[in-house]
Amino acid sequence: MRLEELKKGLWGYKKEGVFQYITELEETCSRKLQDREAQAERAEQQAGERIRALEQENGALKEELAALRGRQDRISAAILDARASAEAMKAESRAQEEAARAETQAREAAARETIRRTLEAELAELDRYREKVAALRESVHRTLEELQRRTEALERQAEALDEASPAGNLTLFQ
Repeated sequence: MRLEELKKGLWGYKKEGVFQYITELEETCSRKLQDREAQAERAEQQAGERIRALEQENGALKEELAALRGRQDRISAAILDARASAEAMKAESRAQEEAARAETQAREAAARETIRRTLEAELAELDRYREKVAALRESVHRTLEELQRRTEALERQAEALDEASPAGNLTLFQ
């Protein structure tokens, strides 16, 4: 019923028509309010599900980050072991050189040459190992940075979802 459809009486609109019109308006508003409340509830449920999914993903990323940090610690330990091995190899090389000096003059030249070649080969191998460790360290560093960026992006998304959640801003439905 529209306002134009109300019946007029001698002193204005008939009460019965006005009451019916007001009742219809109230029912329409009630239905619209219920629809909006249902939509808000569905949106809140969806946001809650999204938040739970993001929290699970964040937890998985934290576990992965912890694993990568453990791996980085093991790499650091391997680097320290490599340094200790290098020092041990250098000490061994020095001992071999001293033993070679004690030998005769003829053998001394041959022994020095042998030791020099061995040392060069070991140092070359050590240099290759250092390069591999440096490349691995760089890879782990890039991976950690990427995980950090992902975690920050997920946190921003979670904050944006939390801010966009209608649970905190219900003034639109008053």
